[in-house]
Amino acid sequence: MSSTAFPATATPGLDEGRERGQIEEIQRLLPYARRHRGLLVLAVALSTALAVIDIPIPFVLKRVIDAVLLKHSTATWFGRTVNAETFLFDLFLGLVALAALKGVLVYVQRTVSESIGQRIIFELRLDLYRHLQSLSMRFFRESSTGKLMLRLMGDINAVLDMITDGFIRALMDWVTVLAVVIAIFWVNPRLACIVLTAMPIYVVAFVRLNPRLRETGRLARRERSALSGTLQEKIAGAAVVKAFVQEGAESARVERQTGRLRDRLIDKARLGGRLTAIANVTVALGAALVLWIGGRDVLAGAMTKGSLMAFYSLSGMLFPPLRRLAKTNETYQASRVSLDRILDFFDDTAVHQEPHGGSLLQMTRGDVTFEHVSFAYLPDTRVLHDITLQVAGGETVALVGHNGAGKTTLINLLLRFLTPDEGRILIDGQDVQPAELHSVRRQIGVVTQETILFSGSIADNIRYGRPQASEDEVVDAARIANAFVFITALPDGFATEVGERGQRLSGGQLQRIALARAVLSNPPILVLDEATSAVDAESEALIQEALASVMRGRTTFVIAHRMSTVRHADRIVVLDHGRIVEVGRHDQLIARDGRYRQLFAEQLFDVPDRPALVG
Repeated sequence: MSSTAFPATATPGLDEGRERGQIEEIQRLLPYARRHRGLLVLAVALSTALAVIDIPIPFVLKRVIDAVLLKHSTATWFGRTVNAETFLFDLFLGLVALAALKGVLVYVQRTVSESIGQRIIFELRLDLYRHLQSLSMRFFRESSTGKLMLRLMGDINAVLDMITDGFIRALMDWVTVLAVVIAIFWVNPRLACIVLTAMPIYVVAFVRLNPRLRETGRLARRERSALSGTLQEKIAGAAVVKAFVQEGAESARVERQTGRLRDRLIDKARLGGRLTAIANVTVALGAALVLWIGGRDVLAGAMTKGSLMAFYSLSGMLFPPLRRLAKTNETYQASRVSLDRILDFFDDTAVHQEPHGGSLLQMTRGDVTFEHVSFAYLPDTRVLHDITLQVAGGETVALVGHNGAGKTTLINLLLRFLTPDEGRILIDGQDVQPAELHSVRRQIGVVTQETILFSGSIADNIRYGRPQASEDEVVDAARIANAFVFITALPDGFATEVGERGQRLSGGQLQRIALARAVLSNPPILVLDEATSAVDAESEALIQEALASVMRGRTTFVIAHRMSTVRHADRIVVLDHGRIVEVGRHDQLIARDGRYRQLFAEQLFDVPDRPALVG
């Protein structure tokens, strides 16, 4: 959807927002509106009917005053002559019927308008989320979660306001203004021209203040986005803030950002208030002119009292829409900023979309080959240099090295989270880059140091990779991962809610559930990225026992600092500054006076109570 409705173009930064014309914005929303053209036509028809439904009332008022109340005469009413009392009673019934009809129209129009807005927003939010899901892991590493949430929620809701309280409300008000202008010219062209002389004041103010109002709204949204990102980051990292006693510093930072947002919103309110005040002055001036000049015409006999009251009533219908248009414009300009930010997101992030490839990857043995692979996050700053490595199906390979050596980057290339700058990666002799993306990732199970569980039950999280898995399969996976005992000890067992990000479980429990999730997916290739580094010794022993079962018969990559995790690997690959410097088994590498032995000695020094394993 995003490729058609939102074609990619060169843009500035995501937070800036490009200046777009209203025509371009409408064109970008049209693909969504066209799907609901029937409802849209109905909404326009209902809005038009509501805009003009009260126009006949002042003309009836003129007849009531001139023909009935003043002269107490009969009146012609729908082709029949009736006396004054009958006329007034019929008028009462007619107004009641009109009020009932208006009530029905308001209900249906509001329901239809909201239905259109919600359906368009539903589709836009879904396209936005699908586009977000299509972006590479590099994008997510460089982005703020708070700002992304603001796009999906705050900006989307602002666009809803644009549709319901912007386009449709403005349509009704402009139709009302046009219908009333025609009506007052019908009643008294001279007085109509005089009343409308006050209009240029409002028009000039509207034209002058509109750009400033939109720019102020843009600045306010930028400050809100920055504040949202800061709050999300600090709430997620509350433990770090408290551990380093930085509550005061973070409060001061939020105070500064909140203060800037406050100032922007005050400026926005000041400009919006100025436009509304000018609209009110225009309204008051128009009403005063009607009473002054119209009253003089009545005294001179050039106008009847009924005509003056009809004209005054009609002009009274003219100015409330002008007041609303001032407020609607304020909402509309703020919403345009949000729409621009959404469009910028589609446009600017198109370059970060993952290429899905074409041919399906066919798994046989599970061999993995890295051929002269190089990669750099930044130009001229390589993280991996000419990596060549062959891993046989079913083999367990441990990747070790200091932080920044390139271990996780190598795995991210295998998962196609990243794309090699040079070289290629093959699974069973097939280049993974042109292969269909999902067919590659379905073959690889991942258990990381930072275990991510989602809100829901333990069973839901275990079957996350295979939603159709049976209860027996979930239980079997839990047994293999050494998670069955602690799960069944919980009050609700597998139905236990884990809480946001699994906060109701310990680190070891989280890791075993993550391992069960990988087991249930039954991937031919398994990646264990620091899978036991954040757990206690007892949990590590349980996880290591589970890993022995899980790794059997699978091609396994183990990334770990703890030598107890890697010492039983079929091969250990030592990385240093993005290069392979040693390859061998644990005993072979310990026997050498090389990088692995140095890493091993450093760990023993850091953990003096760990028994020596050299020999």
